[in-house]
Amino acid sequence: MGGAAPGLISLDEAWRRIAAAVTAGPACLVSRSAALGRVLAEPLVARLDHPPFDRAMMDGYAVRAADTRAAPCELRIIGESLAGHGPVLAAGNSGAARIGPGEAMIINTGAALPDGADAVVQVERTRAMGGGRVWIETAVDAGRSVAARGSIRAAGETLLAAPARIGAAQIAALASDGVAEICVFAEPRLSAVITGDELAAIGSAIGSNQIHDANGPALAALARECGAPLASLASARDDVEELRQALQQALNADIAIVSGGMSKGTRDLAPGVLETLGVRWEFHGVDMRPGRPTAFGRGPSGQLVFGLPGNPVSCLVCFLAFVAPAIRGRVGLPPQPAWRAARLGEGGLPALRDPRPAFIPAVIEVNAEGEATALPTDWRGSGDPFGAAAGNGFVLQPRGDAALPAGSPVRVLGLPCVG
Repeated sequence: MGGAAPGLISLDEAWRRIAAAVTAGPACLVSRSAALGRVLAEPLVARLDHPPFDRAMMDGYAVRAADTRAAPCELRIIGESLAGHGPVLAAGNSGAARIGPGEAMIINTGAALPDGADAVVQVERTRAMGGGRVWIETAVDAGRSVAARGSIRAAGETLLAAPARIGAAQIAALASDGVAEICVFAEPRLSAVITGDELAAIGSAIGSNQIHDANGPALAALARECGAPLASLASARDDVEELRQALQQALNADIAIVSGGMSKGTRDLAPGVLETLGVRWEFHGVDMRPGRPTAFGRGPSGQLVFGLPGNPVSCLVCFLAFVAPAIRGRVGLPPQPAWRAARLGEGGLPALRDPRPAFIPAVIEVNAEGEATALPTDWRGSGDPFGAAAGNGFVLQPRGDAALPAGSPVRVLGLPCVG
Protein backbone atom coordinates (compact mmCIF):
# COMPACT_ATOMS: atom_id res chain seq x y z
CA MET A 1 0.00 0.00 0.00
CA GLY A 2 3.01 2.28 -0.42
CA GLY A 3 5.39 3.66 2.16
CA ALA A 4 4.04 4.87 5.50
CA ALA A 5 4.51 8.40 6.79
CA PRO A 6 7.46 8.87 9.18
CA GLY A 7 6.74 7.57 12.68
CA LEU A 8 3.74 5.53 11.54
CA ILE A 9 3.38 1.94 10.41
CA SER A 10 1.46 0.90 7.33
CA LEU A 11 -1.96 -0.72 7.44
CA ASP A 12 -0.48 -3.97 6.15
CA GLU A 13 2.14 -3.98 8.91
CA ALA A 14 -0.53 -3.25 11.54
CA TRP A 15 -2.59 -6.21 10.31
CA ARG A 16 0.49 -8.42 10.28
CA ARG A 17 1.35 -7.58 13.91
CA ILE A 18 -2.21 -8.16 15.09
CA ALA A 19 -2.44 -11.48 13.26
CA ALA A 20 0.88 -12.59 14.79
CA ALA A 21 -0.41 -11.84 18.29
CA VAL A 22 -3.85 -13.46 18.04
CA THR A 23 -4.44 -17.11 18.91
CA ALA A 24 -7.71 -19.01 18.97
CA GLY A 25 -9.45 -19.13 22.32
CA PRO A 26 -10.79 -22.16 24.20
CA ALA A 27 -13.64 -24.35 23.00
CA CYS A 28 -16.89 -25.09 24.79
CA LEU A 29 -20.09 -27.08 24.31
CA VAL A 30 -23.33 -25.25 23.54
CA SER A 31 -26.79 -26.49 22.69
CA ARG A 32 -27.77 -26.55 19.04
CA SER A 33 -30.35 -23.84 19.73
CA ALA A 34 -27.57 -21.57 21.05
CA ALA A 35 -25.09 -22.29 18.24
CA LEU A 36 -26.33 -19.77 15.66
CA GLY A 37 -23.52 -17.35 14.77
CA ARG A 38 -20.89 -19.29 16.72
CA VAL A 39 -17.82 -20.90 15.12
CA LEU A 40 -17.39 -24.65 14.99
CA ALA A 41 -14.22 -25.69 16.87
CA GLU A 42 -14.08 -29.38 15.91
CA PRO A 43 -15.12 -31.19 12.72
CA LEU A 44 -18.63 -32.61 12.89
CA VAL A 45 -18.54 -36.32 12.03
CA ALA A 46 -21.72 -38.13 10.97
CA ARG A 47 -23.14 -40.42 13.64
CA LEU A 48 -25.69 -41.88 11.21
CA ASP A 49 -25.93 -42.95 7.60
CA HIS A 50 -27.74 -40.35 5.48
CA PRO A 51 -30.24 -41.45 4.40
CA PRO A 52 -30.50 -44.12 7.13
CA PHE A 53 -32.27 -46.54 4.73
CA ASP A 54 -32.79 -46.92 0.98
CA ARG A 55 -35.28 -44.11 0.34
CA ALA A 56 -37.71 -43.33 -2.47
CA MET A 57 -37.05 -40.03 -4.20
CA MET A 58 -40.36 -39.97 -6.07
CA ASP A 59 -43.98 -40.90 -5.54
CA GLY A 60 -44.73 -44.01 -7.53
CA TYR A 61 -44.23 -47.76 -7.33
CA ALA A 62 -41.36 -49.73 -5.82
CA VAL A 63 -40.40 -52.50 -8.26
CA ARG A 64 -37.69 -54.92 -9.28
CA ALA A 65 -36.00 -53.27 -12.25
CA ALA A 66 -35.75 -56.64 -13.98
CA ASP A 67 -39.56 -56.87 -14.06
CA THR A 68 -39.81 -53.65 -16.10
CA ARG A 69 -37.50 -54.65 -18.93
CA ALA A 70 -40.45 -55.80 -21.02
CA ALA A 71 -42.39 -52.57 -20.37
CA PRO A 72 -45.07 -51.69 -20.98
CA CYS A 73 -46.13 -54.41 -18.58
CA GLU A 74 -48.52 -55.20 -15.75
CA LEU A 75 -47.51 -55.81 -12.10
CA ARG A 76 -49.49 -56.88 -9.04
CA ILE A 77 -49.72 -54.37 -6.15
CA ILE A 78 -49.03 -56.10 -2.82
CA GLY A 79 -49.01 -53.14 -0.42
CA GLU A 80 -47.83 -49.64 0.31
CA SER A 81 -44.79 -47.93 1.87
CA LEU A 82 -45.47 -44.58 3.56
CA ALA A 83 -42.90 -42.09 4.86
CA GLY A 84 -42.39 -42.68 8.56
CA HIS A 85 -44.20 -46.03 8.57
CA GLY A 86 -42.38 -48.41 6.25
CA PRO A 87 -43.78 -51.16 3.96
CA VAL A 88 -47.18 -52.67 4.83
CA LEU A 89 -48.92 -55.50 2.96
CA ALA A 90 -52.36 -54.91 1.54
CA ALA A 91 -55.31 -57.02 2.69
CA GLY A 92 -55.22 -60.47 1.17
CA ASN A 93 -51.41 -60.69 1.16
CA SER A 94 -49.46 -62.61 3.77
CA GLY A 95 -45.85 -63.15 4.78
CA ALA A 96 -43.03 -60.61 4.70
CA ALA A 97 -43.51 -57.22 3.06
CA ARG A 98 -41.08 -58.11 0.31
CA ILE A 99 -41.30 -57.52 -3.44
CA GLY A 100 -41.15 -60.70 -5.47
CA PRO A 101 -41.22 -61.32 -9.23
CA GLY A 102 -44.12 -59.57 -10.95
CA GLU A 103 -44.97 -57.50 -7.88
CA ALA A 104 -44.97 -53.79 -6.99
CA MET A 105 -45.72 -51.64 -3.98
CA ILE A 106 -47.14 -48.13 -3.84
CA ILE A 107 -44.47 -45.83 -2.36
CA ASN A 108 -44.34 -42.18 -1.28
CA THR A 109 -41.39 -39.80 -1.53
CA GLY A 110 -39.15 -40.30 1.51
CA ALA A 111 -40.49 -43.76 2.33
CA ALA A 112 -38.26 -46.80 2.87
CA LEU A 113 -37.78 -49.02 -0.14
CA PRO A 114 -39.24 -52.49 0.61
CA ASP A 115 -36.99 -55.55 0.57
CA GLY A 116 -36.67 -57.06 -2.88
CA ALA A 117 -37.23 -53.76 -4.70
CA ASP A 118 -34.34 -51.91 -6.32
CA ALA A 119 -36.04 -49.06 -8.20
CA VAL A 120 -39.03 -46.71 -8.22
CA VAL A 121 -41.23 -46.04 -11.24
CA GLN A 122 -42.52 -42.46 -11.13
CA VAL A 123 -46.30 -42.39 -10.72
CA GLU A 124 -46.63 -40.25 -13.87
CA ARG A 125 -45.24 -43.20 -15.87
CA THR A 126 -47.86 -45.65 -14.60
CA ARG A 127 -51.61 -46.24 -14.81
CA ALA A 128 -53.76 -47.85 -12.11
CA MET A 129 -55.78 -50.71 -13.60
CA GLY A 130 -57.99 -51.64 -10.64
CA GLY A 131 -58.13 -55.05 -9.05
CA GLY A 132 -54.81 -54.43 -7.30
CA ARG A 133 -52.77 -54.11 -10.50
CA VAL A 134 -50.72 -51.34 -12.13
CA TRP A 135 -49.64 -50.74 -15.72
CA ILE A 136 -45.94 -49.82 -16.01
CA GLU A 137 -45.37 -47.70 -19.10
CA THR A 138 -41.57 -47.49 -19.14
CA ALA A 139 -38.59 -49.59 -18.07
CA VAL A 140 -36.29 -48.39 -15.27
CA ASP A 141 -32.76 -49.34 -14.28
CA ALA A 142 -31.79 -50.53 -10.81
CA GLY A 143 -31.33 -47.54 -8.50
CA ARG A 144 -33.72 -45.28 -10.41
CA SER A 145 -35.36 -42.68 -8.11
CA VAL A 146 -33.75 -44.31 -5.04
CA ALA A 147 -31.32 -42.67 -2.58
CA ALA A 148 -29.25 -45.58 -1.30
CA ARG A 149 -28.48 -45.79 2.41
CA GLY A 150 -25.43 -43.64 3.21
CA SER A 151 -25.25 -42.21 -0.32
CA ILE A 152 -25.44 -38.60 0.92
CA ARG A 153 -23.07 -39.11 3.86
CA ALA A 154 -22.05 -42.35 5.54
CA ALA A 155 -21.55 -42.66 9.29
CA GLY A 156 -17.98 -41.54 10.08
CA GLU A 157 -17.77 -39.02 7.23
CA THR A 158 -17.14 -35.35 7.95
CA LEU A 159 -20.35 -33.32 7.77
CA LEU A 160 -18.87 -29.91 8.65
CA ALA A 161 -15.21 -28.93 8.66
CA ALA A 162 -13.86 -26.59 11.33
CA PRO A 163 -13.63 -23.69 11.72
CA ALA A 164 -16.97 -22.70 10.21
CA ARG A 165 -19.48 -20.03 11.11
CA ILE A 166 -22.78 -21.69 12.04
CA GLY A 167 -25.78 -20.36 10.14
CA ALA A 168 -29.21 -21.71 9.31
CA ALA A 169 -27.85 -24.29 6.84
CA GLN A 170 -25.40 -25.61 9.43
CA ILE A 171 -28.17 -25.78 12.06
CA ALA A 172 -30.18 -27.92 9.60
CA ALA A 173 -27.19 -30.24 9.14
CA LEU A 174 -26.74 -30.59 12.91
CA ALA A 175 -30.41 -31.39 13.40
CA SER A 176 -30.39 -33.90 10.53
CA ASP A 177 -27.68 -35.88 12.33
CA GLY A 178 -29.50 -35.65 15.65
CA VAL A 179 -26.84 -33.40 17.23
CA ALA A 180 -28.06 -31.71 20.43
CA GLU A 181 -24.74 -30.16 21.52
CA ILE A 182 -21.92 -28.75 19.44
CA CYS A 183 -18.29 -27.82 20.20
CA VAL A 184 -17.67 -24.17 19.37
CA PHE A 185 -15.05 -21.56 20.18
CA ALA A 186 -15.90 -19.60 23.30
CA GLU A 187 -16.95 -16.01 22.68
CA PRO A 188 -14.06 -13.73 23.66
CA ARG A 189 -14.78 -11.39 26.56
CA LEU A 190 -14.59 -7.75 25.46
CA SER A 191 -14.41 -4.64 27.58
CA ALA A 192 -14.40 -0.97 26.64
CA VAL A 193 -13.50 2.24 28.44
CA ILE A 194 -14.69 5.54 26.92
CA THR A 195 -12.55 8.48 28.01
CA GLY A 196 -12.87 12.25 27.90
CA ASP A 197 -14.07 15.14 30.05
CA GLU A 198 -16.04 16.38 27.04
CA LEU A 199 -18.39 13.40 26.96
CA ALA A 200 -21.84 13.33 28.53
CA ALA A 201 -23.88 10.16 28.85
CA ILE A 202 -27.14 10.13 26.91
CA GLY A 203 -29.94 11.23 29.21
CA SER A 204 -27.70 13.29 31.47
CA ALA A 205 -27.36 17.05 31.52
CA ILE A 206 -24.92 18.24 28.88
CA GLY A 207 -22.51 21.11 29.58
CA SER A 208 -21.83 23.99 27.22
CA ASN A 209 -18.48 22.44 26.24
CA GLN A 210 -19.61 18.81 26.09
CA ILE A 211 -20.95 16.39 23.49
CA HIS A 212 -22.96 13.19 23.81
CA ASP A 213 -20.98 9.94 23.99
CA ALA A 214 -21.44 8.14 20.66
CA ASN A 215 -18.56 5.68 21.01
CA GLY A 216 -19.90 3.69 23.94
CA PRO A 217 -23.18 2.78 22.20
CA ALA A 218 -21.36 2.25 18.88
CA LEU A 219 -18.77 -0.11 20.38
CA ALA A 220 -21.49 -2.06 22.18
CA ALA A 221 -23.36 -2.46 18.88
CA LEU A 222 -20.22 -3.40 16.92
CA ALA A 223 -19.19 -6.00 19.48
CA ARG A 224 -22.63 -7.57 19.39
CA GLU A 225 -22.61 -7.62 15.58
CA CYS A 226 -19.25 -9.40 15.72
CA GLY A 227 -20.62 -12.11 18.02
CA ALA A 228 -18.76 -10.96 21.14
CA PRO A 229 -20.99 -8.68 23.24
CA LEU A 230 -19.22 -6.33 25.64
CA ALA A 231 -18.75 -7.86 29.08
CA SER A 232 -18.18 -4.38 30.52
CA LEU A 233 -18.50 -0.80 29.33
CA ALA A 234 -17.17 2.02 31.50
CA SER A 235 -16.41 5.72 31.16
CA ALA A 236 -13.60 7.73 32.71
CA ARG A 237 -12.66 11.38 32.89
CA ASP A 238 -9.23 12.63 31.88
CA ASP A 239 -7.84 11.83 35.32
CA VAL A 240 -4.92 9.45 35.88
CA GLU A 241 -6.39 7.66 38.91
CA GLU A 242 -9.89 7.36 37.44
CA LEU A 243 -8.40 6.01 34.20
CA ARG A 244 -6.21 3.58 36.09
CA GLN A 245 -9.14 2.09 37.96
CA ALA A 246 -11.31 1.78 34.84
CA LEU A 247 -8.52 0.32 32.69
CA GLN A 248 -7.40 -2.10 35.41
CA GLN A 249 -10.94 -3.51 35.44
CA ALA A 250 -11.04 -3.60 31.63
CA LEU A 251 -7.91 -5.78 31.56
CA ASN A 252 -9.94 -8.63 33.08
CA ALA A 253 -11.28 -9.23 29.56
CA ASP A 254 -9.66 -11.11 26.67
CA ILE A 255 -9.82 -7.98 24.50
CA ALA A 256 -9.71 -4.54 26.11
CA ILE A 257 -10.59 -1.39 24.17
CA VAL A 258 -10.01 2.22 25.18
CA SER A 259 -11.58 4.98 23.12
CA GLY A 260 -10.13 8.46 23.25
CA GLY A 261 -7.06 9.89 24.96
CA MET A 262 -4.70 8.10 22.53
CA SER A 263 -3.12 11.04 20.70
CA LYS A 264 -0.29 13.42 21.72
CA GLY A 265 -2.21 16.09 23.62
CA THR A 266 -1.56 17.06 27.22
CA ARG A 267 -4.72 15.24 28.34
CA ASP A 268 -4.16 12.10 26.24
CA LEU A 269 -3.35 9.97 29.26
CA ALA A 270 -4.48 6.48 28.24
CA PRO A 271 -1.22 5.14 26.69
CA GLY A 272 0.87 6.00 29.73
CA VAL A 273 -1.66 4.68 32.23
CA LEU A 274 -1.91 1.40 30.33
CA GLU A 275 1.87 1.09 30.34
CA THR A 276 1.89 1.38 34.13
CA LEU A 277 -0.61 -1.52 34.16
CA GLY A 278 1.80 -3.73 32.20
CA VAL A 279 0.68 -3.13 28.62
CA ARG A 280 3.42 -3.28 26.02
CA TRP A 281 2.58 -1.65 22.71
CA GLU A 282 3.13 -3.45 19.41
CA PHE A 283 2.43 -0.20 17.57
CA HIS A 284 1.06 3.28 18.25
CA GLY A 285 0.29 5.25 15.14
CA VAL A 286 -0.97 3.93 11.78
CA ASP A 287 -0.62 5.55 8.37
CA MET A 288 -4.35 5.93 7.74
CA ARG A 289 -7.21 8.42 7.78
CA PRO A 290 -9.19 8.53 10.00
CA GLY A 291 -7.51 6.61 12.82
CA ARG A 292 -3.90 7.77 12.91
CA PRO A 293 -3.49 7.47 16.76
CA THR A 294 -4.63 3.82 16.85
CA ALA A 295 -2.54 1.58 19.09
CA PHE A 296 -2.33 -2.16 19.73
CA GLY A 297 -0.53 -4.00 22.49
CA ARG A 298 -0.49 -6.96 24.85
CA GLY A 299 -1.51 -6.89 28.49
CA PRO A 300 0.42 -8.56 31.33
CA SER A 301 -1.68 -11.74 30.98
CA GLY A 302 -1.69 -11.81 27.19
CA GLN A 303 -4.79 -9.65 26.77
CA LEU A 304 -5.21 -7.94 23.43
CA VAL A 305 -5.38 -4.18 24.04
CA PHE A 306 -6.60 -1.66 21.46
CA GLY A 307 -6.39 2.09 21.77
CA LEU A 308 -8.88 3.72 19.40
CA PRO A 309 -9.31 7.41 18.55
CA GLY A 310 -12.10 9.37 20.17
CA ASN A 311 -13.74 10.80 17.05
CA PRO A 312 -16.86 8.70 16.35
CA VAL A 313 -16.08 7.66 12.78
CA SER A 314 -12.41 7.03 13.60
CA CYS A 315 -13.52 4.72 16.41
CA LEU A 316 -15.94 2.92 14.09
CA VAL A 317 -13.38 2.48 11.29
CA CYS A 318 -10.64 1.26 13.61
CA PHE A 319 -12.91 -1.27 15.27
CA LEU A 320 -13.80 -2.72 11.85
CA ALA A 321 -10.21 -2.61 10.61
CA PHE A 322 -8.39 -3.91 13.71
CA VAL A 323 -10.61 -5.15 16.53
CA ALA A 324 -12.97 -7.18 14.34
CA PRO A 325 -10.06 -9.22 12.84
CA ALA A 326 -8.81 -9.96 16.38
CA ILE A 327 -12.27 -11.22 17.36
CA ARG A 328 -12.29 -13.44 14.27
CA GLY A 329 -8.90 -14.83 15.23
CA ARG A 330 -10.04 -15.58 18.79
CA VAL A 331 -12.85 -17.75 17.43
CA GLY A 332 -10.61 -19.71 15.07
CA LEU A 333 -11.18 -17.75 11.86
CA PRO A 334 -8.44 -15.96 9.88
CA PRO A 335 -7.59 -12.73 11.79
CA GLN A 336 -8.10 -10.51 8.77
CA PRO A 337 -10.48 -7.71 7.84
CA ALA A 338 -13.67 -8.89 6.12
CA TRP A 339 -12.86 -7.27 2.77
CA ARG A 340 -15.14 -7.31 -0.23
CA ALA A 341 -14.16 -6.36 -3.77
CA ALA A 342 -16.21 -3.58 -5.35
CA ARG A 343 -16.11 -0.89 -8.00
CA LEU A 344 -16.64 2.79 -7.41
CA GLY A 345 -19.99 4.13 -8.46
CA GLU A 346 -20.91 7.33 -10.22
CA GLY A 347 -18.58 10.22 -9.41
CA GLY A 348 -15.68 8.10 -8.18
CA LEU A 349 -13.47 9.62 -5.47
CA PRO A 350 -11.61 12.93 -5.65
CA ALA A 351 -7.88 13.18 -5.06
CA LEU A 352 -6.84 13.05 -1.40
CA ARG A 353 -5.56 16.27 0.13
CA ASP A 354 -3.74 14.06 2.63
CA PRO A 355 -1.93 11.13 0.92
CA ARG A 356 -2.61 8.68 3.80
CA PRO A 357 -4.86 5.72 2.90
CA ALA A 358 -8.43 6.78 3.69
CA PHE A 359 -11.57 4.92 4.74
CA ILE A 360 -14.52 6.73 3.14
CA PRO A 361 -18.14 6.03 4.22
CA ALA A 362 -20.12 4.57 1.35
CA VAL A 363 -23.31 2.83 0.33
CA ILE A 364 -22.38 -0.66 -0.87
CA GLU A 365 -24.90 -2.08 -3.33
CA VAL A 366 -24.84 -5.62 -4.71
CA ASN A 367 -26.56 -6.39 -8.02
CA ALA A 368 -28.25 -9.60 -9.15
CA GLU A 369 -24.90 -10.96 -10.40
CA GLY A 370 -23.29 -10.48 -6.98
CA GLU A 371 -21.16 -7.53 -8.12
CA ALA A 372 -20.67 -4.77 -5.54
CA THR A 373 -20.68 -1.04 -6.23
CA ALA A 374 -19.56 1.54 -3.65
CA LEU A 375 -21.10 5.02 -3.66
CA PRO A 376 -19.39 7.47 -1.24
CA THR A 377 -21.76 9.37 1.06
CA ASP A 378 -21.81 13.08 1.91
CA TRP A 379 -19.24 12.78 4.71
CA ARG A 380 -17.60 15.71 6.46
CA GLY A 381 -14.76 14.13 8.39
CA SER A 382 -14.00 11.87 11.32
CA GLY A 383 -16.27 13.81 13.67
CA ASP A 384 -19.30 13.29 11.39
CA PRO A 385 -21.22 10.15 12.39
CA PHE A 386 -24.16 11.19 10.21
CA GLY A 387 -22.28 10.79 6.93
CA ALA A 388 -21.18 7.35 8.09
CA ALA A 389 -24.75 6.47 9.12
CA ALA A 390 -25.94 7.25 5.58
CA GLY A 391 -23.84 4.32 4.33
CA ASN A 392 -23.35 0.67 5.15
CA GLY A 393 -19.60 0.38 4.90
CA PHE A 394 -16.30 2.02 4.03
CA VAL A 395 -14.23 2.26 0.85
CA LEU A 396 -10.47 2.06 1.29
CA GLN A 397 -8.87 4.73 -0.90
CA PRO A 398 -5.21 3.70 -1.28
CA ARG A 399 -2.29 5.91 -0.33
CA GLY A 400 -1.57 8.55 -2.91
CA ASP A 401 -2.91 11.80 -4.29
CA ALA A 402 -4.63 10.61 -7.48
CA ALA A 403 -8.40 10.75 -8.00
CA LEU A 404 -10.20 7.44 -8.58
CA PRO A 405 -12.75 7.53 -11.43
CA ALA A 406 -16.05 5.67 -11.46
CA GLY A 407 -15.52 1.97 -12.15
CA SER A 408 -12.18 1.81 -10.32
CA PRO A 409 -11.68 -1.44 -8.37
CA VAL A 410 -11.61 -0.89 -4.61
CA ARG A 411 -11.80 -2.84 -1.35
CA VAL A 412 -14.66 -2.22 1.04
CA LEU A 413 -15.45 -3.09 4.64
CA GLY A 414 -19.15 -3.64 5.14
CA LEU A 415 -21.41 -3.42 8.18
CA PRO A 416 -22.19 -5.55 10.09
CA CYS A 417 -18.72 -7.07 10.48
CA VAL A 418 -19.70 -10.73 11.04
CA GLY A 419 -17.65 -12.82 8.58
